[in-house]
Amino acid sequence: MADVVTIASFVEPLEAEMAKLRLQSAGIEVFLSGENARIMEPGLGPLQLQVSQEDAEDAQAILADPGFTGDSDDVQAS
Repeated sequence: MADVVTIASFVEPLEAEMAKLRLQSAGIEVFLSGENARIMEPGLGPLQLQVSQEDAEDAQAILADPGFTGDSDDVQAS
Protein backbone atom coordinates (compact mmCIF):
# COMPACT_ATOMS: atom_id res chain seq x y z
CA MET A 1 0.00 0.00 0.00
CA ALA A 2 1.47 3.32 -1.02
CA ASP A 3 -0.38 6.02 0.92
CA VAL A 4 -2.22 4.60 3.91
CA VAL A 5 -4.67 6.35 6.19
CA THR A 6 -6.10 5.35 9.54
CA ILE A 7 -9.86 5.00 9.29
CA ALA A 8 -10.59 3.65 12.77
CA SER A 9 -8.95 2.92 16.12
CA PHE A 10 -9.88 0.09 18.47
CA VAL A 11 -9.06 -0.68 22.09
CA GLU A 12 -10.55 -4.17 21.86
CA PRO A 13 -8.55 -6.54 19.61
CA LEU A 14 -11.64 -8.60 18.73
CA GLU A 15 -13.47 -5.54 17.40
CA ALA A 16 -10.43 -4.56 15.36
CA GLU A 17 -10.14 -8.04 13.88
CA MET A 18 -13.84 -8.12 13.00
CA ALA A 19 -13.57 -4.78 11.20
CA LYS A 20 -10.43 -5.98 9.39
CA LEU A 21 -12.15 -9.16 8.22
CA ARG A 22 -15.21 -7.21 7.11
CA LEU A 23 -13.11 -4.98 4.87
CA GLN A 24 -11.07 -7.90 3.54
CA SER A 25 -14.29 -9.71 2.60
CA ALA A 26 -15.18 -6.65 0.52
CA GLY A 27 -11.86 -6.87 -1.31
CA ILE A 28 -10.15 -4.00 0.49
CA GLU A 29 -6.52 -4.45 1.50
CA VAL A 30 -6.22 -3.69 5.23
CA PHE A 31 -3.38 -3.25 7.69
CA LEU A 32 -3.89 -3.37 11.46
CA SER A 33 -1.19 -1.19 13.00
CA GLY A 34 -0.12 -2.21 16.48
CA GLU A 35 -1.33 -5.79 16.12
CA ASN A 36 2.06 -7.40 16.73
CA ALA A 37 3.00 -5.02 19.54
CA ARG A 38 -0.14 -5.93 21.47
CA ILE A 39 0.78 -9.61 21.29
CA MET A 40 4.12 -8.83 22.91
CA GLU A 41 2.78 -6.27 25.39
CA PRO A 42 -1.02 -6.29 26.00
CA GLY A 43 -2.44 -2.90 26.87
CA LEU A 44 -0.30 -0.90 24.45
CA GLY A 45 -2.30 1.87 22.79
CA PRO A 46 -5.19 1.39 20.39
CA LEU A 47 -5.03 -0.72 17.25
CA GLN A 48 -5.29 1.38 14.11
CA LEU A 49 -7.15 0.09 11.07
CA GLN A 50 -5.43 1.39 7.96
CA VAL A 51 -6.30 1.25 4.26
CA SER A 52 -4.98 2.89 1.12
CA GLN A 53 -6.03 6.50 0.56
CA GLU A 54 -8.08 5.47 -2.48
CA ASP A 55 -10.07 2.87 -0.49
CA ALA A 56 -10.67 5.05 2.59
CA GLU A 57 -14.11 6.36 1.63
CA ASP A 58 -15.44 2.92 0.67
CA ALA A 59 -13.94 1.33 3.80
CA GLN A 60 -15.57 3.91 6.08
CA ALA A 61 -18.91 3.39 4.37
CA ILE A 62 -18.66 -0.38 4.82
CA LEU A 63 -17.83 -0.07 8.50
CA ALA A 64 -20.69 2.39 9.00
CA ASP A 65 -23.22 0.04 7.35
CA PRO A 66 -24.43 -2.48 9.96
CA GLY A 67 -26.06 -4.66 7.28
CA PHE A 68 -23.05 -5.07 4.99
CA THR A 69 -22.00 -8.71 4.66
CA GLY A 70 -19.57 -8.54 1.74
CA ASP A 71 -21.89 -10.54 -0.53
CA SER A 72 -22.26 -9.42 -4.13
CA ASP A 73 -25.94 -8.64 -3.40
CA ASP A 74 -24.78 -5.90 -1.02
CA VAL A 75 -22.60 -4.17 -3.60
CA GLN A 76 -24.39 -1.71 -5.83
CA ALA A 77 -23.07 -0.70 -9.25
CA SER A 78 -21.94 2.90 -9.59
